Amino acid sequence: MNLIKLLLIVIVCFTTVDTPFYARNSKDIVLNNLEETFFISEDEALVSIKILIDSGKYEEALQKLNTFIDKAKSINNKQQLIEGYMLLSTIFREHGDYKKSTNTFNKVIPFVLNDPEKLQYIYFKKGGNFQLDNQIDSAKVNYEKAVIEGYKVERNEDLKAKIYANLSGIFYLQANYDKAIENYKIAANYQDILGNKDIEAGILNNLGSVYYMQEKYKEALDVFQQAFDLVGFGQGDIQKQTRRSSYINMAYAYSGLKNYKKAFEYQDKFFSLNDSIQQELKYKEIAVIQSQYSLATKERETEIEKAKRKDAEILTYGLGLAVLILLSGIYALYKVYRLNKKNYQLKISQTKLLNQNKIDKIKSDLQLEILAATLDGRLEERKNIASVLHDNVSALLSAINLHLYASKKKIKGTIPVEIDKAQSILSEASEQVRDLSHNLMSAVLLKFGLEVAVQDLCEKLSNSNIILTSNSKNIGRFNQTFEIKMFTVINELLNNILKHSEASNGTVKLEQLNGNLQVVVFDDGIGFDIDEIEFKSGVGLSQIKARIQVLKGLLNIKSTEDGTRIFISVPIVY
Repeated sequence: MNLIKLLLIVIVCFTTVDTPFYARNSKDIVLNNLEETFFISEDEALVSIKILIDSGKYEEALQKLNTFIDKAKSINNKQQLIEGYMLLSTIFREHGDYKKSTNTFNKVIPFVLNDPEKLQYIYFKKGGNFQLDNQIDSAKVNYEKAVIEGYKVERNEDLKAKIYANLSGIFYLQANYDKAIENYKIAANYQDILGNKDIEAGILNNLGSVYYMQEKYKEALDVFQQAFDLVGFGQGDIQKQTRRSSYINMAYAYSGLKNYKKAFEYQDKFFSLNDSIQQELKYKEIAVIQSQYSLATKERETEIEKAKRKDAEILTYGLGLAVLILLSGIYALYKVYRLNKKNYQLKISQTKLLNQNKIDKIKSDLQLEILAATLDGRLEERKNIASVLHDNVSALLSAINLHLYASKKKIKGTIPVEIDKAQSILSEASEQVRDLSHNLMSAVLLKFGLEVAVQDLCEKLSNSNIILTSNSKNIGRFNQTFEIKMFTVINELLNNILKHSEASNGTVKLEQLNGNLQVVVFDDGIGFDIDEIEFKSGVGLSQIKARIQVLKGLLNIKSTEDGTRIFISVPIVY
C-alpha cells in the first residue's frame, strides 16, 4: 500500500496544472508567472530595462535598474521606487536568488501598507520565494498573510485561487490533510468561478490524492472523476495530461476499493493514452528538428549568396587597393632604404656600446671575483698561520716551560735566577703567540662557531663611546670556511661603525631562514652617502660586495642622517 501511495503522489506531481506546489518536494515548485498587473509601468526607463532583460542583457539591465532606483530615492519618488524594487525582486527571483528577492519585496511593503491588493500580491510572492527555498514554515506564514489581505479585496479570484492552492500544498507537507483538503476546495471553487476548467481539474487531482493518502478511496475516486469530467476528451496538451493523470489516479482508487477489474481497465487507458502522448511528443520533436534543419539550410544558402556577392565586391575593391598599395610600397621602400642607410651607422654604434657595456660588466664581475679570491687566499693564509702558532709554536713553548718547571723540582738548593727569568720570558712569549693567533683567526670562531664569535666580537669592540650588541635566532654550526668568510664581513662592518659612524649604539642580528643566513647590521650614527663612499678606500665596502657576490648573496644598504642599516642574505654552506 505504501508503494501505491508513493506512485500516486508522483503521478499527481506531474499532473498539477497551474498549481505551483507539488506534494512530493518543495524544491519541485513551479511558480505561476502571474501577470504583474499591479506594477506595470509606462516609465520609459523601466520599459527600456525590461527590453534589456527580455534580450538577455541582464548585467546592463541591473546596472540601469540600480541607477533608476538611486535616482528615485534622491527625488523621493514613491511610485518609481515601488516599480523599481518590484522589477529588481523579479530579476533576483528568476535567477534563483530567493533571499535577495524577498529582501527587495520587504522594501516595498512600507510603501503599500494601505493597499491590501498589493500587499496580498507581495505576500504571495514572498511565500513562493520561501517555498522555493524549502523554508516551509515561512512560506506558510506569508501565504496566510496573503489570505488575510485577500479578505479585504473584492476581486483577484485568480490570485486567491493560487494562494489557497499553494497553502494547501504546505498543509499537505505538514501532514495536516484536513486543512489541505479545505484549501484545495477553496482553490477549486475560485477556478470554477473563473471558468478555468483545466486548472480546476489539476487542483482536483491534487485534492483526490489527499483523500487517497487518508485511505478515503471513494471520496478520492469521486474527485478524480470530477477532474476527468472537467477536461473530458479534449485534445489540448493540458487536457490530455490531466486525463492521463485522472486515468492512473482512478486506477489506484479502484485498487484501494478492491475493484481490480476497474483498476486494470483505467490502467490500460492510462498506458494507451501515455503511449499516444509520447508518440505525439516524438512527432513534435521530429517536426521541430526538421523545421530547424530547413531554416538552417535556407539561412546557409542565404549566407552563401551573401558571401559570393561580398567576395565579388572585395575582389573589385581589392584589385584597386592592391595597385594603390603597390605604388605606396615602392615609395615606402625607397624611403626605408634612405632611412636604413642613415640608421645603419647608428645601429653599429649602439651595438658597439652594448658590447662595451657587456665587456665592462664582465671586467667588473671578474675584478670582484679576483678580489674575493684574493681575500679568500688571505683568509686561508691567516688561518694556516694561526693554526701553526696555536697548534705548534704555542705547544712547543708550553713544553719548554714544563721542562724548566721539572728541572726546578730536581735542583736541590738555590735555583738559578736564569731559570726563573727564562720561565717569565716563555710565559710572555706564549701570551704574545696566543694574541697573534687570535688576531689572525678568532679561536672562539673556530671552536664555538659564528654566533658565539660575533657575541665575543661585540663585547670586545664595545667601549665607553659605543655599545655593540648581537641577537641570534636559529643559528647553528655551518661549514667552517663559510663561517670565517661571514665573520670577516661582520668584523669589517663593525670596524666601519667604530671608525666612521660616530654612533652610540650598534646591533648585529643573525637568523637562519629557509636555507639562508640573514645578517642585519644597524647603528644610530650620522650615516653616509652610498654613491660617494664607493669611491673611497679604507672602508672595505668593495671587499664586502665582492665577498657577498661570490657567495651568491644579496646586499642592501640604506643610510640616512639617523643611521645606517645593512642587510645581507646568503645561501648557507653546511
